[in-house]
Amino acid sequence: MCRGEFRHIAVQPDLECACRSEAKLAAASHSRALMLVAGHAICASGLLVVNKWALKEFPFVWTLTTIQFLFAALVTYAAGKLGLIHVDALDRRRLLHFFPAAGMFFITITAGNAVVGMSNVDTFIVMRSVVPIPCAILEAVVLKEPYPPPRSWAGLAIVLLGAVGFCLSNQGLLVGSASWVLLYLALMPLDGVLIKQVVSSSGLSPWGLVLYNNVCAVIPGLFFSLILELGHTPSANAMVQLLSSRPALVAGPILLSCGSGLAISYFQLNVRKVISSTAFMVLGVSNKIISVLLNQLAQLDSNGDLLSISSVLASILGAILFQQTVKGKGISQAPQSTDPKKGQLLAQLFVAVGISAAAWISWMQRK
Repeated sequence: MCRGEFRHIAVQPDLECACRSEAKLAAASHSRALMLVAGHAICASGLLVVNKWALKEFPFVWTLTTIQFLFAALVTYAAGKLGLIHVDALDRRRLLHFFPAAGMFFITITAGNAVVGMSNVDTFIVMRSVVPIPCAILEAVVLKEPYPPPRSWAGLAIVLLGAVGFCLSNQGLLVGSASWVLLYLALMPLDGVLIKQVVSSSGLSPWGLVLYNNVCAVIPGLFFSLILELGHTPSANAMVQLLSSRPALVAGPILLSCGSGLAISYFQLNVRKVISSTAFMVLGVSNKIISVLLNQLAQLDSNGDLLSISSVLASILGAILFQQTVKGKGISQAPQSTDPKKGQLLAQLFVAVGISAAAWISWMQRK
């Protein structure tokens, strides 16, 4: 046997082992992505109804959102100190790097809570269904994700049409504040792309993401809660009256929303690392079928007639069509960023504008 043949035979098993290792890693990665998507679906579908309930009992959107972030930050930090979970230590440079994403997360949660509190679940679902379309364009330009093929665009259109059909078969579009709706629609595509970029380049552990996100979000939350609600004498008096007259009925949904917020914080931040921004937005819409069922059981806003359920199922089928036809089946195909600081200044500008706009809306509505 010649030396070349011997070398070929010796190398062949190594190549087979390498291929098997890569296949196992890919399978493990897809399994983890599936687990995160399932966890996010369960938590997100319940959170919409829980927040609706909490805001009915405690209608102070800034304070409620800040309590949720503060609860998540304290619980994660304490669990890390007790050794129950692995949490990255707080570092000033990392906090500054993470702040734009956390700030955007905070303002979109606040705006979403405001829309839910001032309208109905139907309106929120329609509003949420619009977001994947501009998000697909934005992430293709910014993150270099592949543009969705025509069938994927058709899936996104079906998602939107199904949501509109569901809304019209129930109470219709109930817009209590067009300003909050417009702000949410403007910021959510930016939220998807910005948080995806920051989370992917942070190098933080799964629970480290939760701690950093919530610590950063608490800072603007405390500031604006003090200015717009806690520092406003009529609002502060109304809070005290609610908590003193019905402590269990008010504190119960608040605590439940805090627990739900902690869970969604973990699953949302970590699922963003493994799927594309548009797939994440589509996931958020498809989760709403469980929200609809919970909403009907709780008898908050909607009905269960044939057109209503058919429209919801159409949205879900549209989401499935998108997931099955987009490249990578929703798994992120974007190249790793070689410059984590790129776009940091622009991101900070967007966050500042978003928070200022939300504060202005709250201030004007209080008058």
